[in-house]
Amino acid sequence: MSPLELDALVDQVVAEESEALHESFAGGAEFAVTRMESPRHRVLHRLECTVLEPALDRRAIWTDARRTRLAADRRYRLAMPTLLTREAAQQLSEVRACKICWPNIHRRDPAPLRRLRALGLRETHVGRVLSTESGESLGSINRVAASTGADLFGRSSEAIEVVTSSRAYFYEPAEHVYLWNLPTDAEVIERKTRLFRRLGSALMPVR
Repeated sequence: MSPLELDALVDQVVAEESEALHESFAGGAEFAVTRMESPRHRVLHRLECTVLEPALDRRAIWTDARRTRLAADRRYRLAMPTLLTREAAQQLSEVRACKICWPNIHRRDPAPLRRLRALGLRETHVGRVLSTESGESLGSINRVAASTGADLFGRSSEAIEVVTSSRAYFYEPAEHVYLWNLPTDAEVIERKTRLFRRLGSALMPVR
């Protein structure tokens, strides 16, 4: 197969794969399953999951090595995630939830938590969800500040003030706090914007 013929074949495959993803997205898909053909290895993701994002760029995954294999076998194809609506995802059996994007499709998956000392909280954590140790949300962090005052005995003491969307919390510097280990709302919006550009508009093969 000549290089031009291979380029044309890759273009055709990418167009077909991208169109299939586009149709599922247009049909209301919100989630995706990787390795759908293997119930033991199925993983459910939100469509904006960082783990899933590379698999949705059908142009980029056709590396030189894979193109060479396609040239040798025109039937060769790369695995695609299966895009599903919320209703279809809820009916799935034998599927694990991604710990990166936390699809929580049945509202009972434990939130992925990050534990750190209150002293380690920074302004970079603004937007993250503060949580109890059991995963209950205490609101999104709006501000983090260290404050110094006197305790009941007049001794100087330091506290970490965390203001969330629900209220203000005060922690001792060495006290453990918990955050949902998930992207901020701003990060999710950015990823959803990229997703819509790839799958939501009039389809053009990704180049």
